Amino acid sequence: MHLTCLSLPAPDCLRRAIIPAHDDLPALPPGQAARWCTDTPVTCGDDAATRVGCWTGRTPLPHPALRARHHGAWQGRALRDLPAQDMAAWITDPHFAPPGGESLRDVLARAAAWLSCCPTDRGEMALVADALVIRALVLTTLGADAAAFAALDIAPCTRTVLTFHNRWRVRETGGIATF
Repeated sequence: MHLTCLSLPAPDCLRRAIIPAHDDLPALPPGQAARWCTDTPVTCGDDAATRVGCWTGRTPLPHPALRARHHGAWQGRALRDLPAQDMAAWITDPHFAPPGGESLRDVLARAAAWLSCCPTDRGEMALVADALVIRALVLTTLGADAAAFAALDIAPCTRTVLTFHNRWRVRETGGIATF
């Protein structure tokens, strides 16, 4: 089984240091990356299903475990407006969650649960998700925990390939996926 993970472009608000709202997903224009989704089943977070479906021209298999991190009350707020001690905890404490939002530990747990149930009897599958979700899948594959999160970069608009042969393995990360 080959799982080709395509990380979504970053929302425009991040360039202005504003935390994205839950529905603040970038548009996916036609491009090279769409070709990885033409002949294989496509899955994505339930938050991105409509856009991924329009982009690929196919109906994706949405799953709530693959959605972007929920930032709760911090959605749409500028980083400079958040309390410094909360920002420090958000960066260093995997258990910290913004009010009404998810912790990093929560995202890692749901990604790990999805990967453990991912059908491995298919030849290929494409996954389109937020870079943070793909980081969580890679960390799960490597058996790493939240402490290793800061040591791994998965950039927006890149390709990561996981394979399954008796267990999940990381085959490739960082391949450019032109959207």
